[in-house]
Amino acid sequence: MAGFLKAIVVLVLSLFVALLAFAAGFGTNYFYSRNAPPIPVVNAGSTQPPAKFELMWEAWNVLKDQFYYDIPTNNALVHGMIRGSLQSLGDPYSILVEPAPAQQEATNLQGNYGGIGAKVELRKGLIVLLPFPDSPAEKAGILPGDQILKINDEELKPEDTPDSVESKLRGEVGSKVKLALNRIGAPQEIVVELTRQEINIPTVQYRMLDNTQFGYIQVTLESADTSKEFERALNELKKNNIKGIVLDLRNNPGGLFPEPALDIVGQFLPNVPVVTELYRDGTQKTYNAHTASGARDIPFVVLVNSGTASAAEIIAGAFLDSGKTVLIGEKTFGKGSVQGLYPLSDKSVLHITTAKWLTPKGSEIDGVGLRPNLQIPLTPEDAAKGLDPQLDRAIEFLNTGK
Repeated sequence: MAGFLKAIVVLVLSLFVALLAFAAGFGTNYFYSRNAPPIPVVNAGSTQPPAKFELMWEAWNVLKDQFYYDIPTNNALVHGMIRGSLQSLGDPYSILVEPAPAQQEATNLQGNYGGIGAKVELRKGLIVLLPFPDSPAEKAGILPGDQILKINDEELKPEDTPDSVESKLRGEVGSKVKLALNRIGAPQEIVVELTRQEINIPTVQYRMLDNTQFGYIQVTLESADTSKEFERALNELKKNNIKGIVLDLRNNPGGLFPEPALDIVGQFLPNVPVVTELYRDGTQKTYNAHTASGARDIPFVVLVNSGTASAAEIIAGAFLDSGKTVLIGEKTFGKGSVQGLYPLSDKSVLHITTAKWLTPKGSEIDGVGLRPNLQIPLTPEDAAKGLDPQLDRAIEFLNTGK
């Protein structure tokens, strides 16, 4: 077993060194929207580690010879080595994503998956379901807040998380899954059997704002479907002869790049620079907005907060530097680096930082964030009362121009 594990570790570590040296300018989660670049492999056929890993082998030999308990026979030890190496880089965005969450990440960004159509959340220590409208979960009578007790007769374990539970709920379209649920006020557990369907994850919501002629578009994530969802929302709102648009990017963590960002900016500001990628060798690449221009003549404002990150910050940064509108809200998160995604043989995925993003005027986003033109806080007290002073300020700006 030790020889086999050693061969695995040599291959993985050689691969890891090569990946760190491979500075390709791919955007966040680019792998899931296009074909990934080939993974370079160094000394794949060698059983001898690079000289710089001699210290690691010293530690491995001590572990192998002296450790009292069993050493894992799966990839857990190798994953731990990779995670430790990545942590030593001091970059919070260069990480290893293990197979199950990597698959979930991919399907989220693709915009659809096979499942029951419910969000999984942790509330007061309980893992609960929030069904999507018209989903298998809703049609089966599952209510928001129903607690999951069992999946296919297997009880949830203390170490289960919303991500691990969501992975168990997903599967092939047409396959079945049985759930045992606890509902507040119900005399006994509720058992339902559902057939998984293709679930489309909505990333764009829209509506007319009450007592105004302004449309509201919220983008919650940049996925493969976001561009067409955004265009659909814009076209529907334009049927109401809107006089302005509030674009809400609050709590948007980012997602696919570049297409959704270039499409959204292009609806308002076609052909303008959106972002520049700066690579470690000093070279740069600038991305320009697409030319859809569906809202070129419609006034708009943009809402941001500390949850606005990554690709969402790119969109906000392009609008801020354009001078054509204002950002309203709170300073953004400050995630302005590019991660290439590289799949490994066990279906885990390496996220490796390969570039930094600069706004059209050359400002860094990473670790800095974007400061809105109009800084308006949204306190927990406001939220508890159902108030939204940031949205109120956006409506005021569209009404008055200031």
